[in-house]
Amino acid sequence: MRNDDHRSKKIVFVSNCLLNTNNKVWGLARYGGFCREVFEVLADYGVGIQQIDCPETLHLGIQRWYHTKNLYDNVGFRRICREVSERTVDYMESYKLVGYETVAFLVCNGSPTCGYDLTSYDENWGGNTNEAFEYNDAIVPGMGVLIEEMHEAIKDRGLELPPFFGLSLDDASVPLDEIIADFKEFMTGAMARFDE
Repeated sequence: MRNDDHRSKKIVFVSNCLLNTNNKVWGLARYGGFCREVFEVLADYGVGIQQIDCPETLHLGIQRWYHTKNLYDNVGFRRICREVSERTVDYMESYKLVGYETVAFLVCNGSPTCGYDLTSYDENWGGNTNEAFEYNDAIVPGMGVLIEEMHEAIKDRGLELPPFFGLSLDDASVPLDEIIADFKEFMTGAMARFDE
């Protein structure tokens, strides 16, 4: 047996673009690489970070147009999301087998793919891309395609569904300190589950 080291054995799964804004649709990257304040919170809790693949980048690449959920909600894209979800849950299950805990999933609210309580949806989107559409007008309550598939993949494996938190970093109308305060409160609650 090896001596114990200092790992926390606690993991947070994170949407790809939260660690790498270079994967975001052009015009939505609020930061050069990632939001330091978010990851300082995770560092304070001593959790490991597991980055989730970006199905949008895998499907349409970096120079893709803006899409709403109704454009991604199709058999082919759901298959990609399910494959990403299955790989992610492979990690969850592997961690669980050696006694690690999945603390939470940190995802990107407003995303048609990674939104948790906010996604985007507008039946008028599609077809002629020369028409002017305002993305913020399409934000609605609901989950993105990947997060729906992730929930199903976790349940299908019989694993406990961890708490999910949707960061609204793309919404410039919400002050960053408010977003971070909400996230800190969420993390305090998520970590408290392991003290019970």
